[in-house]
Amino acid sequence: MSKMNILLCGGGTGGHYYPLMAIKKDLYSKSDFNFSYVGAKKGIENSKIENENIEYKLITISGLNRKLTFKLILKNLKLFINIIFGFFSVVIFFIKQKPNLVISTGGYSSFLPLMVAKILRVPYLLHEQNSYPGIVTKIFSKKAKAVFLGFKNAEKFLKESNNIYSGNPILISSTKNITLNVSENQKTLLVFGGSQGSKFLNEKIKIALESGSLDFINIVWIVGKNNYESLKHLERKNIIIYDYCNQMSAIYQNVDLVLSRAGAMTIAELIKFKKPSILVPFKYSSENHQHYNAKYLQDNLCSKLIEEDNFNEDVFVSTLKNLSQNDRILDSMKSNFKNIAIPDTLSIISNFILEKKYAL
Repeated sequence: MSKMNILLCGGGTGGHYYPLMAIKKDLYSKSDFNFSYVGAKKGIENSKIENENIEYKLITISGLNRKLTFKLILKNLKLFINIIFGFFSVVIFFIKQKPNLVISTGGYSSFLPLMVAKILRVPYLLHEQNSYPGIVTKIFSKKAKAVFLGFKNAEKFLKESNNIYSGNPILISSTKNITLNVSENQKTLLVFGGSQGSKFLNEKIKIALESGSLDFINIVWIVGKNNYESLKHLERKNIIIYDYCNQMSAIYQNVDLVLSRAGAMTIAELIKFKKPSILVPFKYSSENHQHYNAKYLQDNLCSKLIEEDNFNEDVFVSTLKNLSQNDRILDSMKSNFKNIAIPDTLSIISNFILEKKYAL
């Protein structure tokens, strides 16, 4: 019997791309498939997909600008032109690859391949990482063979689809343990803002460091490659600054709490490693999904949520002191993770595909 051809789509950001690659890796380990991929030239996939050694197509497309300014209206007009050209490019790629199944993890780069799959009647599966589903999921969920959910509470927004709670797949390679050269007499805070770093969080940490208000805690700070040169001078005793880190598993195991944005994959990692956190949702995230993600952990008493507009040095430092200098609070937050059921995400997704391999 011939191999099943699976076309993967989902990207733009690491939050969409890495879960897709985790699914691919798991499927590849369990059966023999032909994989191909469609993504965006502007997305993180542009620098990553070549390493996967599969056929791929990167198209010129970006997210829709929702503000109504003249400049952004012109950008949207250009986007619609790119959609037209991209559509025919994806159709040709489908004809060449002959996919039997499409798997999407969302993001703007998955819109066209899902549209083509729907038109050509190629069955597709969706994975929605966030508590509040994105536009692509909302558009295509009804006809999907299944919608795997990173958060169980997302199903209330997708009442007409075949929802399966799977949790979020995490693509973190096992790494050797590392030793951080910081004071053992202080707690250690990990600060990061996703794969590119957060300009907002970086600026707030910079101000707090310069004022001396964070001397009570060790900091491991992942600033993003584009921000490293302007911030590396702040490194000193008990302040470790990275541009990027590919040993996140080891880092998580060596810190006591986390300050970060609230992307879905960050939430999944915090749950996996049971790390108390202070979460600052990106206020311009689509459908405000980062707020809902952060609220999920706060409602489970595992995190403190501070909205971006309310985040200042006084609020941050007082919250951080309250957590880091009170072991009872930290231990309670860690313990509360046991109330969050963690499904065997990759097995749920891959077993569904393997069981229905020729019936989708």
